[in-house]
Amino acid sequence: LSNLSCEESLATIALKEDGAVYDDWKEEEQSKEKYPKVQQENLCNKRYLLLTTQKSGSTWFCSVLHQQNGISCGGRPSRYNTPSSELLIKYSIMSRRGNIQNVTWPKFQADLDDAFAEVCEFNPATSIGFKVMYDQIPPQFIRNGNFEKYLKDNQVQIIHLVREAKILVLASKYDAIERGGVHHTANSSMLKETSSLKWDEESIGIMLEKEKSSLDWQNNIHNMTPFVQNFYVAYENLLVEEKRKQLLGQTAVFIAGSFDPDIEKTEGALLKQSESSCSSRIAKYEEFRAHKKVINSRTASACDLIDRNSKNLR
Repeated sequence: LSNLSCEESLATIALKEDGAVYDDWKEEEQSKEKYPKVQQENLCNKRYLLLTTQKSGSTWFCSVLHQQNGISCGGRPSRYNTPSSELLIKYSIMSRRGNIQNVTWPKFQADLDDAFAEVCEFNPATSIGFKVMYDQIPPQFIRNGNFEKYLKDNQVQIIHLVREAKILVLASKYDAIERGGVHHTANSSMLKETSSLKWDEESIGIMLEKEKSSLDWQNNIHNMTPFVQNFYVAYENLLVEEKRKQLLGQTAVFIAGSFDPDIEKTEGALLKQSESSCSSRIAKYEEFRAHKKVINSRTASACDLIDRNSKNLR
């Protein structure tokens, strides 16, 4: 097996996200403050969800969105000097434990309401939102239409952030293991080199499953239109500054209705801990790229895009 052959090994690392450690989400839930809904004219009247999956650059992208005028992403402050952006993380734990199917709709609806209220209380803006992972949405509420109805009734828009190079999602998980569970940092002195990801047939299988998952979710979102507005963002297109500015402008118009044409803040508050290219992070990359299961994959196309953009910058 490869050094990332079993995703279950990742669950042994304490979940660290936005400065919170959730060793026992039940204790956190019992002590959770209920935030009153803030009713102020022109504030918090537009809502969005940043839908994505783990290790897809969502914490960084959320911090970039948060820098834009009229947009906030996340709630209470974190140790990274950014808002805590993953407000439903307990549902990821429930997914890993296999009991997310027991969640009732009134409970999940209340948690969504509380999350938006937290963002509005700590970071009121024209458009407010936070990130939600695929595994944080109980699948029964996709099937029965409750989630779609909530989005429609509350006029919640969706930004679908996809890291198309799924092999780099695996590499980022492996990097986090080597760093002792540290996913991101704002301190340059904490940057730490990691070794290349060694791959095998099992890791390629996991990669392809992740590709299918993103496509399935894009289909779920598409089936909600035209009642739920959505905007697709490929993480790979955010790696180049000019494309990032263009996408930020489009995203800002989508979720807030306007944007600053002279966008300057596009770097976010977090530092990139690893190289962006597949060739620099995947062991025996040429052999991997030529593998019969990889050669025509979305991951291969995304890796080629990253390499092409890197060459154009030289």
